[in-house]
Amino acid sequence: MTTERQVTSFEALGTFNGRGSSPARLVGPGPAGSERFYVNYFYHQSTDLVAYHPDGEHFDIWTSSEGGAWAMAVSPQGNLYLGTFHQGHVLKLDVEASTLTDLGQAVPGDTFVWSYTVGTDGLIYGGTSSNAHLFSIDPTTDLITDLGRVDDVECYLRVLVAGPDGWIYGGVGCGRMDFIAYHPATETLCHLLPKTLRTEGFPSLFLGCDGQVYGACNDTAYLLANGELLPVPEAPPALDRTCWADGTRAVEAPGYQGSPMVLHRVGDGPDRKIYATSIQPEYLFQFDPATGACVNLGLIPGAEAYSFVNAYDKLFIASYTGATLQIYNPAQPFKAGAVRDPEPPDAERGCNPANYGCVAPNQQRPYDMALGADGNIYIASVSGYGFLRGVIAWYDPKTDGIDYVPNPLGEESLTALCPLPDGTLLVASALLGGGVAVGQTDARLFKWDPRARAVVGNPIVPVPGEIEISNLTLGGDGLLYGSAVQQLFVTDPATMRVLALGHSPLSHIRRAGMLTLEDGRVIALCGPYATFLRYRDGAIDIDVFAEYEKWPWVGKAVVDGYLYAGSGMELIRVKVP
Repeated sequence: MTTERQVTSFEALGTFNGRGSSPARLVGPGPAGSERFYVNYFYHQSTDLVAYHPDGEHFDIWTSSEGGAWAMAVSPQGNLYLGTFHQGHVLKLDVEASTLTDLGQAVPGDTFVWSYTVGTDGLIYGGTSSNAHLFSIDPTTDLITDLGRVDDVECYLRVLVAGPDGWIYGGVGCGRMDFIAYHPATETLCHLLPKTLRTEGFPSLFLGCDGQVYGACNDTAYLLANGELLPVPEAPPALDRTCWADGTRAVEAPGYQGSPMVLHRVGDGPDRKIYATSIQPEYLFQFDPATGACVNLGLIPGAEAYSFVNAYDKLFIASYTGATLQIYNPAQPFKAGAVRDPEPPDAERGCNPANYGCVAPNQQRPYDMALGADGNIYIASVSGYGFLRGVIAWYDPKTDGIDYVPNPLGEESLTALCPLPDGTLLVASALLGGGVAVGQTDARLFKWDPRARAVVGNPIVPVPGEIEISNLTLGGDGLLYGSAVQQLFVTDPATMRVLALGHSPLSHIRRAGMLTLEDGRVIALCGPYATFLRYRDGAIDIDVFAEYEKWPWVGKAVVDGYLYAGSGMELIRVKVP
């Protein structure tokens, strides 16, 4: 690493507020025999537990730094328990004392607590990932007991439901779905789904409004009772946990305004304003460099955007879940759709952003997107849960349609792409499946011809030993610059020969953290630094020009000479020398 100039600092421009995603919600007991509507809002590294009062106006808030929570249950004693990610902790709200306590990690090494259910024995049972453990909480003592792994291959114990028969039922996935049944009194564990039906993905599992446990997979409904799986013609609706005792629907009071949201992507729009999106849920934010105003435009369908492209006077947005595409026109009023994958497919194309739904089946994370020389918008995608093969998808502005081809190399996902002037694409792979193992051992780079829909030449391994290539960009010198975790490489696109390898200072290059300026210079966000990359004398020269103490996470936006990036919850920028 060299420094040929004075290193400056990014300036913080502001934050964007919104209500976090709320996967856990229920009506439960409040103090002194009252009721409360509990909603957990998560903000990536923190969570707000909000208790709305029945009057629809008042609410109470408890905040924890233990990430968000998917799991929520009320104990027989009337207290509330949450299960968190990213550390897999158990939180307890003592309703009468109004105190939120961290009881520690449920299962050492498991980072998600996905679901809670209360057994007929009065214990609370939880399910985890990354090792699909079952555990119990004794709410009289708050003792947590690890009951072991329920599947020796699968990572996710996603849903738990206690039956009136004393059994605890669970849904396992994602490479090979299954139902499990656990009998606490005898410590019996049963696998219920026949092996021939254990396909990719997750089964559904829920407590019906009749008090019985039901599940569904492969278009078949089941009753789960007495430790057995019984096919039924259809299942009743699930029990609703969000109604007051009088049967009316509980609603969130308007007074809770949320907190600053973590920025997941940053890009420039055709109106020369800066756009950003948040992570779970996906808000679309706008920053006006002329006024300094940070505006939350509103929610758009999706959980987190992975890539932006500014083209055709519009902002293209590709998001998780389901690898969806939305197209926003800043010249028109913001009017977002409501569903991730509209049915029929064109149901929300009149919205703004226009919602085109999933770009291909069995896909989840559209890691990269770029404008090709032929005018198409190309997308590189990572496969969905339980699947292996990514796709190259594209939007054709001439037909206003989307098409795709599966990864021509095989089972890897696709994580980055770079259009070349001759119309071909350089495409990068990664050993990232949807929770399942990939057979390859190294991330690969290949050239693909959209006209022939075929690979040109042979794929290469630019950085042996690395499982993901996260960034690709074409420099003004005609060479391809790329990153694989903490490694940098330069390749000649004509010969597909790697010309140089380098090592990023301090940390890896962020995904969506590499771009080429109009003058041809290449910028990379390397740990806390903004750097110029240049191939010179057979090596990669890394020239630091800016840094930020909180680390710039995502960039790819340059407007009026300023590089914009997101750092946690802050939008930041620095003048490019």
